[in-house]
Amino acid sequence: MKKIIPILLIAILCLGLSGCEYESYSDYDTPPYDGDFTWTEVAHNAGWAKRWDHGVVSFNDELWLFGGYNPGGFEGDSYLEDVWMSEDGENWTQISSEAPWHGRRGHATVVFDDGSGPAIFLIGGFEVDETTGHRQYTNDVWKSRDGYTWNQIKPRTYHQNPDSLNDWFPRFNHNVVSAPHDGTEYLYLLGGMTMLENHAVKYSTIYFNDVWRSTDGIEWEKLANDDYGVRSEAAATADPATGKIYVQGGMYGVIFEGEEYGSQPLTDWHYLWSSEDGISWTPEKDFTDFDQGCLWRAGHGMVFYQGNLYTMPGKSNSNEHFHFARSQDVTFWKRYNEGDWSLDSHGSDFDGRYGYAVVEHKGQVWVLGGMTNGNGQANDVWMGEIK
Repeated sequence: MKKIIPILLIAILCLGLSGCEYESYSDYDTPPYDGDFTWTEVAHNAGWAKRWDHGVVSFNDELWLFGGYNPGGFEGDSYLEDVWMSEDGENWTQISSEAPWHGRRGHATVVFDDGSGPAIFLIGGFEVDETTGHRQYTNDVWKSRDGYTWNQIKPRTYHQNPDSLNDWFPRFNHNVVSAPHDGTEYLYLLGGMTMLENHAVKYSTIYFNDVWRSTDGIEWEKLANDDYGVRSEAAATADPATGKIYVQGGMYGVIFEGEEYGSQPLTDWHYLWSSEDGISWTPEKDFTDFDQGCLWRAGHGMVFYQGNLYTMPGKSNSNEHFHFARSQDVTFWKRYNEGDWSLDSHGSDFDGRYGYAVVEHKGQVWVLGGMTNGNGQANDVWMGEIK
């Protein structure tokens, strides 16, 4: 009976939304991948526990994995604070079962050089203290030079104004990318979602469209950026050759001040948005033969690989476009020239999923874990390359 309840809730929500076409995952057979990449399953059950909303980086020619969420996977709380490392993606070593940062999900992880050498930065998320059970959105920053020892370089702060100019508000499912501009390497923090403390749940959720940047992860500057659309669980990346930042898709939930409490107020919100400085943002639109349904997704990955921008599977997003399963959400698409788009693949060898980690490592693209459409959260590892 426990499995029936969420399915019924989803079905009721679906029936209540206009234009929603119900399609169960069990009835949908994901087509095989037929695009540019060759995908190999390196590990079906890696050493680390199944999870989603975790962080992964490529550091010192090794894959590093941090935290995440595994509902129902353990007795007690399922917010993980473990650290794992692998040289090949198949064999994993647990570096720590209890890192000093609390168990968390929806955090951002990135390798960044603040002038003292490359290090791993773990930024924000939704954290849970297993000892007390206290849980909260956070805006702390942790730094490690080796993956073993961690230092909190920015503590959590909470102020009553989510639009404060002094510090970014606690949140999760935000994006952080590293990009050079005007000769300086910056960390850029984009969007995300939070819930205000001491508010009724229905009115406490906030989705952000802000941009913050930092040269050290400690001090952050709020940019006077254009509106690229409030969102969390978006895909974001930066072109390593130009430093141009890209963001696409994501969730925005119910917008109470919008028409009928559900419409994204920004025109062309779902298109690919780009910026050369984090301030001025432009949507790339008017795709002649491109299936627009492929753009309505969240919890997906986006990566530059061999000069092309590839966007990977995710889940359907927003209230207007809610579906239990959609064939568009497992497609890959690519941008191979300025404004030139094509559908890379109708299917996916690693099935439909979201909340996974994607990273370029040793000249290949790696996909790790996530919430899959058939078997819940996963602990598999896939490697893709174009030969």
